Amino acid sequence: MSARRGAVRAAFWTARWAACLAVPLLCLALWPRAAQAIEPQGDTGAHDPTLLIDGPRWFVFTTGPGLQRLVSDDAGQSWKRLKPLFEQAPAWWQQAVPEHRALDVWAPKLFRHRGRVWVLYSISSFGKNRSAIGLASSDAPDGVWRDEGLVVASGASDNFNAIDADLHAEPDGRLWLSYGSFWGGIRLSELDADTFRPRGEPRFIARRKGGIEAPTIVRRGAWVYLFVSYDLCCRGVDSTYNIRVGRARSVEGPFFDRDGKAMMEAGATLLLAGGARWKGPGHQDVVGDWMVHHAYYAEQGGKPHLRMARLRWSDEGWPELVND
Repeated sequence: MSARRGAVRAAFWTARWAACLAVPLLCLALWPRAAQAIEPQGDTGAHDPTLLIDGPRWFVFTTGPGLQRLVSDDAGQSWKRLKPLFEQAPAWWQQAVPEHRALDVWAPKLFRHRGRVWVLYSISSFGKNRSAIGLASSDAPDGVWRDEGLVVASGASDNFNAIDADLHAEPDGRLWLSYGSFWGGIRLSELDADTFRPRGEPRFIARRKGGIEAPTIVRRGAWVYLFVSYDLCCRGVDSTYNIRVGRARSVEGPFFDRDGKAMMEAGATLLLAGGARWKGPGHQDVVGDWMVHHAYYAEQGGKPHLRMARLRWSDEGWPELVND
């Protein structure tokens, strides 16, 4: 590409990203319209990824020591690793979850709100439901972060697990926190838009005895979609994770799958399951028409990596994977 063509192209995309940031709803129209999924390159080791598109730079935060951070300067094609978000544990972690180990931080959710970047994250111990969801904020994804404290916690006597948080903002400005892993299922709470703390009465919106976790709530037109991960993660090539979806007319539900079965009765339509190379895809985050998730690479003995799928929507309004 000539220098002149390169400069023109860069100016074109800079203007489009600027419009996207000024009017967020334009982002859906301005993101590159790839024909299929991206095959991420570079440092792509990741588990429980969440995506933030910040102009031409894409950020993924993921489970790992100190909360791992990846950045792509070419719209998701190639990735490099930044320093972890946390260099030391906030003081409240040990009190909230005594069995939590050092800087082992799980399942982040990145989002923008009122001019800042925020991340929800989880601390817990494997297989236990004494857990907590915390919050941190920064001026920029690759900037300096500050602890914003505890959002919600669960204990051994509770029938829910305070991990795998998702934040959804409705057009009316109301904020909704969904979270949960096994136990009673996926729980929903409204959040105060100023404090990010729950208000009102929480409710369950999906459950399944065989394993359900990692909710993602997305509005598209008159429908609200609830993506979840079924079955078992964290077993390398033996992982059985798969991604499913249902929808409702309201964030508060009730949610049903494509066959009309309620998600409170284990209904959910299969969207993505494992194959020969990539096992146990799950813990998705959906941003526009992109769905990021992790899967376990069979050719590397089951190591988890970042995966990026493209979604399209059927005439009936259901998400499907772009495979052509």
